[in-house]
Amino acid sequence: MWSRNVFPQSVRSGILEEIEGELEILHEDRDVGSRYLYFLKAVNGRFSLNFAKDPPTHLASGAKVRVRGVRTNGVLALQSGGDSVQVLSSVLPNTLGEQRTLVVLVNFRNNNSQPYAVDFANNVFFGTTYLSGVIKGWYTINMDSPTSASTCDYSLISSLADQAAASAGVVLSNYSRKVYAFPQTGCGWWGLGSVGGNPSRAWINGTIELGVAAHELGHGLGLYHSHSLDCGPTAVIGSSCATNEYGDIVDMMGASHSAHYNAFQKERLGWLNAGASPPITTVSSDGTYLLETYQSVGSGPKALKISKSIDPITGKQTWYYIESRQAIGFDGFLANEPSQNVLNGVLVHTGTEANGNSGYLLDMTPATPVYYWWYDPALVVGQSFADPDTGVTMTTDWTNGNGASVTVSFGAGGPAAVTVATDQTSYTRNQSVSIKATVSSGSAPVANTAVNFIVKKSNGALVAGTATTGSDGTAVYKLRLTKKDPVGNYEADAAAMSASAATNFMVQ
Repeated sequence: MWSRNVFPQSVRSGILEEIEGELEILHEDRDVGSRYLYFLKAVNGRFSLNFAKDPPTHLASGAKVRVRGVRTNGVLALQSGGDSVQVLSSVLPNTLGEQRTLVVLVNFRNNNSQPYAVDFANNVFFGTTYLSGVIKGWYTINMDSPTSASTCDYSLISSLADQAAASAGVVLSNYSRKVYAFPQTGCGWWGLGSVGGNPSRAWINGTIELGVAAHELGHGLGLYHSHSLDCGPTAVIGSSCATNEYGDIVDMMGASHSAHYNAFQKERLGWLNAGASPPITTVSSDGTYLLETYQSVGSGPKALKISKSIDPITGKQTWYYIESRQAIGFDGFLANEPSQNVLNGVLVHTGTEANGNSGYLLDMTPATPVYYWWYDPALVVGQSFADPDTGVTMTTDWTNGNGASVTVSFGAGGPAAVTVATDQTSYTRNQSVSIKATVSSGSAPVANTAVNFIVKKSNGALVAGTATTGSDGTAVYKLRLTKKDPVGNYEADAAAMSASAATNFMVQ
């Protein structure tokens, strides 16, 4: 591997450099200005990673990566999480089975207050959550309480806390989750957590409560925030919507202090739709579908999953997730909400595969005043929602304490389908490749629909283009090969509505 050190000092700051190491992702939870922090722990130091766009939300702390960017002192400036980060090895998820958690209570040499009792902390962490473990402390660590964000050395806090716990006989390696709680400081955030990692780490600044504990430990499991989407008083989805970082009021990774994680989040954790976990029903045809109440212990489906769209560049799908919630267990707070909307309908979220930061609660009653928005997001019995782009319609038939019934229609005869083919299987350079895509819904062709084409060359380079279907549902994209194009196997992808297809051809 080359190094910029071979260049004169005067020009090093502007040279791209490749560095390998371990990725660390942290999130600072603040009332205003919450943010994700990215670091690379390398042999020659720990670097802060600044992404110009699209940080790597498909990765978790602990992944081994090679990054390519411009280094200035301890900061690496990178283009994006896709273009500038090469994954060498991903960390295996650690979300199933017993979550052994160590909570260390510490205070400071200039502030040895103990703002909550050990028994209270034990009840918050282990009496009301899915965790098991121990509370240790209080320990007074050899540092002053931070007075500002600039003096807040959270790594030192955790290091000294670990030393104190180990000196007291705690075997740190027995725990896959570590939490450090301490009296209020000037750090500026109320919670800080690693996104994934083994062990994961969380820091709680000041007050301990269920919402804070479950939120930070959710980050430790690898979860990002649960957002909401506000598209104005007349639309549920659209191209110019506002997002709220903590907007999902029925999820502890959003604004709720006690609610379950939503179905998109639980699927990412493997708590739904994996192995022995309760299933999610993937809907691909017209019909009426039953849901069990989300909080129930039964083996029936806990959510429906309907394709919404496919990213023409990445090929990743975005899905609708439908849930039926009742005021049970962690969701018991719903019985006391100003509106019974959630109990009388189903919740609809969207989420994109391989993007942990893409979960949004949709507002199925956009016309109601903003101050009620938080209390009535559900699609209530007798109401329908139709996706304006795909034509898929979902209607809530009934709900009760045991579940819900939802009817799904894909419009003109069924869900969208795409086929793609080239006019030949093999080409020489300087020829034109004719790529034809056919879009249908059920057995009916879909006219006047944009088709996104991506051609991946044998060297990995991508070429993108679009074409619109005619009355027969077909769209044709022509790729002109040049004498500089590489030989070998090429892949052509076509995506339209909520479907995609791929084919291959050779260049000789």
